[in-house]
Amino acid sequence: MRFACTVILLALGAAAGTASAENASRTFGNDRWVAGDDVAVTGQVEGDAFLAGGRSQVDGKVDGDVVVTGGTVEIRGEVSEDVYAAGGDVRIDARVAGDARAAGGSVSLERRAAVDGNATFAGGSVDVEGRIGGTLQAFGARVAVDGEVGGDAEIASESIRIGPDARIGGRLLYRSPEAPWIAEGAVIAGGVEKQQRAWQGVSPESGVGRVIKGILRTLWFTGAVLLGIVLVAVLPVFTRQAAATVRSEPLPSIGLGMAMLVAVPFVAVILFITIIGIPLGLAVLLGYGLLLMLGYLTAALSIGDLALERVRPADAAAIGWRILFLVAALVVLALLRLVPWFGDIAVLVLFLAGVGAFTLRLLRGYRGGMPPAP
Repeated sequence: MRFACTVILLALGAAAGTASAENASRTFGNDRWVAGDDVAVTGQVEGDAFLAGGRSQVDGKVDGDVVVTGGTVEIRGEVSEDVYAAGGDVRIDARVAGDARAAGGSVSLERRAAVDGNATFAGGSVDVEGRIGGTLQAFGARVAVDGEVGGDAEIASESIRIGPDARIGGRLLYRSPEAPWIAEGAVIAGGVEKQQRAWQGVSPESGVGRVIKGILRTLWFTGAVLLGIVLVAVLPVFTRQAAATVRSEPLPSIGLGMAMLVAVPFVAVILFITIIGIPLGLAVLLGYGLLLMLGYLTAALSIGDLALERVRPADAAAIGWRILFLVAALVVLALLRLVPWFGDIAVLVLFLAGVGAFTLRLLRGYRGGMPPAP
């Protein structure tokens, strides 16, 4: 919750800091914020460190938590509390005094790394070669453990490999169609146990259910941030125009958004019925999913750009600052959904406006300049 509150305060009250056209860096109290294309935090941070970028790197001593997302994530040095990381390629090569939670295309705990608490990793591939003082939960298509785990190791994977240097102080609990491959020399103090019908009775409120829900939310948020970084960096003018359209033409945007939400699936169904239009129907559905994501990002950008224009008007077009405020806006939308009844309606209206505004800008193309302010 401190993460979310800090984001909101940053979006509403930041008034100082340094910025460049590519990256934005901000110190809020003892916390360090960095966003942009290629971002890094070095040296000592007395509070928490928050990073969002195409490539994000932490190399130093962080006295609080590390919260980082990016296409490539590297965490080195020392972290006095917890690590929360998500990205395409996540590498942890640090001493972490608390817990570590990471999700990505690939996740690795390097040989020299140490996590004093518990670790939860999820990815296409997960490699654990460092030390974990508590329990390990790992989920992935391929999971390899060749390090030290103080407690139980709970692994769900198509392929599980336990290397010769593995030392598991508790049990190896696994869910897999095949038995784990265990190298000679590996030590598993509590034995190996296959969990039968492990997913039966799993609910969103169960322990496993909360882990899965948290992983899915992390991956979705990371995907949204990464796509937003690409959009802002590659199409800076277009994204500013689309975001401004949400505010300058709210009613046409909402109306067109509702029309697109209903009409596109209908068109896809018609194409499927014609048989020969099936490939085109599939393409329409794929484009529809992308449009929904882009519409949501456009809604978030409209909030972030508005806050940025009020707080730092001189940096309203700076890519790094726009990315930083986009992340803040995505968190604001996530928190807004927690408000009963009103939150869901408000987010839905913003989402429809975002879809409509993005479509309007596509239809109109680049006409030069920004739409008039509301």
